[in-house]
Amino acid sequence: MKKRTLKSLKEEAKVKLDEEDYLSALSIYTEMTKLYPKNKLGYIGVIESKTNYYKKYLSDDEVKKLKEVFDKAYDLSNKRDKEDLKNNFERYLDDCYEVENLKKIKKDIVSNELLINVYNNIITSINGSIATSRKYNLSGKRITNFYDLIKGIFLLFCLIYNLIFKNYLLLITIPFGIYGLIVIYSFISMNFLKKEKLLSEKIIFKKNIIKSNTKIKELKKEISNKKIIIESLNVKKKDNMLKIPNDFNDYITDIVDDNEEKIAEEIIDSLNANNIAAFTYLISEKTSLSSDELLKMLDKEKENTSSLNELINIKKENKKSNQNEILIIKQIKAQDCVLMLILLIISILSFIIILNNFSLVNKTSFNIAVITGIISTLIYNTNTGKHSSYTDTLNDSLLLTIFNTTLVYDLVYSALVDTVSFNYGIIQMPIIFILIFIGFVALISLLKYNNLINKLRK
Repeated sequence: MKKRTLKSLKEEAKVKLDEEDYLSALSIYTEMTKLYPKNKLGYIGVIESKTNYYKKYLSDDEVKKLKEVFDKAYDLSNKRDKEDLKNNFERYLDDCYEVENLKKIKKDIVSNELLINVYNNIITSINGSIATSRKYNLSGKRITNFYDLIKGIFLLFCLIYNLIFKNYLLLITIPFGIYGLIVIYSFISMNFLKKEKLLSEKIIFKKNIIKSNTKIKELKKEISNKKIIIESLNVKKKDNMLKIPNDFNDYITDIVDDNEEKIAEEIIDSLNANNIAAFTYLISEKTSLSSDELLKMLDKEKENTSSLNELINIKKENKKSNQNEILIIKQIKAQDCVLMLILLIISILSFIIILNNFSLVNKTSFNIAVITGIISTLIYNTNTGKHSSYTDTLNDSLLLTIFNTTLVYDLVYSALVDTVSFNYGIIQMPIIFILIFIGFVALISLLKYNNLINKLRK
């Protein structure tokens, strides 16, 4: 095969460069360096085609290889060409250095974003353990339920409302209002004020909670510091980007993009998915951290929270009592479901009749009462209420719902109309509300009762 001339290679490469076919031009110039190793044109052409006339960013490893080509081109050039070649190449190296610097800044940002995520996960884990522990008072029982507080506030509100719009309903609202006040005080006392003697093991339990809270404060302080660092790095990143030629942007979009938070989340996701290979790779490529050190830190934090979690295992003791209770309470039977469906049909038909005869009730009072009834049914606590059987739960929840609903209706009605008769307020309206709510209460009670049974089985 006849050796191609330098002139033909040069002309062909020029055509490719004019067409911006840099890959083909690179191939021709590479061939030129092999056929004419003592001619500078091939080496210079390799540099220009590989960098797209110094407009394409190359990685640090590629630049190192290209520097070897530059050295050969520099040695073969005359004095004038050497100066031009050196100026162009050094300017290009400076631009590539700025990109490498930008990479480092981005890795630092991702590292700090990742640590913020890690710290937040640790805080969430600690808070979860603390929250679980605080569900139990010193005797191992749950503290006063939040639903009790709502019930107390409701009864106290009814009393205050009735004092503003006075009528014979005070006979009901005064004792129940006082009861509501007692419930509120009891809740506050149990959760915030009460001081009780602790057993030795519970002193350890309390110390672990204090230790955990201290750790949370430290982590939150670290998070604040990391956020300050990230703000500083973002400013540095923007300044650095101004030093990089716009022509490079098409080749460094992954570096220029403000996606550090997303990358940090991907790393956390890989860790949560227990994909250690992906986690290690992302840590190595996207951050300035060490995967081994990060995993050691996480293991250490797990050890710190394990002492609290071990103490929380007191819940297992409650499981025994749950197992005993599940043997006592009656299971849901087919007739319970049939009863629920019948009551639901009665409620639907009753509601339709009321809507068609809406003049029987006061619209405003009725709407407010219905909302109260729905809330009362939904927040009924099966654990503290009667639950030896489904019908017990249904009756107890229905009684509470009708009481609350009727009381609210009568109070609002009395305020609007100035008076409410005994027959209408104490007899007629409760019957109407029973017919309307009995099916809804039956359905919710069935779901709550079934949920209670499932919890006791766990």
